[in-house]
Amino acid sequence: MGKFHRWGIIIAFAVIMICGWIAIKAVFIEAKDVTVPSVVGSQLIDAVDKLQNQGLLAKVDKIDSPERADTVISQNIPEGTKVSKGKVLLLKVSKGGSIVPIPDVRGMKFEEGIKRLSEAGFKVDKVLRVTDKLKPAGSIIAQNPASPQTVAANAMVSLLVSSGPSGDSSFVSVPDLIGLSDEIAKKTLEQSNLAFGESSETPSTSKPEGTVVSTSPRKGASVPAGTLVNFVLARKPLDNENSDEIPPVSNQNVERAEVVRKVVIKESTPVKIPLKTDKVVLDEQKPETKITEQKAPVESVPVIPDKKEEVVTIKTNLPKKTAKIRYQTPPLSKPLSLKIEMTDGTGSKIIKNGTAQSGEYISLDVPYYGTSSVVITLGGDLVWQDRFN
Repeated sequence: MGKFHRWGIIIAFAVIMICGWIAIKAVFIEAKDVTVPSVVGSQLIDAVDKLQNQGLLAKVDKIDSPERADTVISQNIPEGTKVSKGKVLLLKVSKGGSIVPIPDVRGMKFEEGIKRLSEAGFKVDKVLRVTDKLKPAGSIIAQNPASPQTVAANAMVSLLVSSGPSGDSSFVSVPDLIGLSDEIAKKTLEQSNLAFGESSETPSTSKPEGTVVSTSPRKGASVPAGTLVNFVLARKPLDNENSDEIPPVSNQNVERAEVVRKVVIKESTPVKIPLKTDKVVLDEQKPETKITEQKAPVESVPVIPDKKEEVVTIKTNLPKKTAKIRYQTPPLSKPLSLKIEMTDGTGSKIIKNGTAQSGEYISLDVPYYGTSSVVITLGGDLVWQDRFN
């Protein structure tokens, strides 16, 4: 029994030694006999196969690059390095697409910076507003990614914007949204601490379809944070439909049509518009006939000559419509003067001229002819403008 017990101990010791030798060989001798190959410039699937054949593994990090999609840009372990089997290599692989230089919008007004980035193909991700004694409210202090550098054309950009020395952001300026798409305009409003109200469409030949033609309140107006802003979006004119830039000129003489265009499109001051008559043609050869201007649009305007008893009726062929004017005054420390003026196919008129209280809500349904533009001034400053087709 003693002899067998002794041989058992010897055999067990031998087995332990052999196992130890195998383990040492596997860990310290055979583990570092793998040479890292070069996979830079290879397609991802080929690179992974090449590494697996060597007993290596790959971790992929896709980055922006002008190289073709799925091309290996770099590897974290250089070619020729001895590593153990099962080692993981980090491969940076191209996403494909194009990279472009990012514009520098620091120092610009917030809405200008948004527009500049949008034109370059970038989108704004996060906007952080901070108090800054040196930078005026609404100006961009910093951006990320910063300029100059090249990034993916569709990269997201974060902005740091000044709220002014006091950090008072209760009033904000309506950004310039003209020409922006509906989606980008809504995002810009959100980043300006404003809210989207509703949108309507108007025929246009000067703006791409689906882009903003006008806003209410208009750009640059100082309004309380959270104010609803409405859009008018461009659409293609239908057959035989006039665009928003040119009022209808059917049944009008050339002189009248030109004056209407000036009133509706370019001018906000009263302009005398020649009217057509059914019975009498008014011209410089009949000084005794006088036309009485009306402040409110009417379908027929009586004209009383100075020396005759005959009454001449002047009619307009422009369609009669109703403008729904809705406006709420912002918080005020004291009442301010309020003036609402309308210009339509019959001329300009003052709808309301008085005093407005803080937070007062104004709701007016006013008839107009043809196309109308409405301007509201508060305390002498223009605060709201809209056009009704």
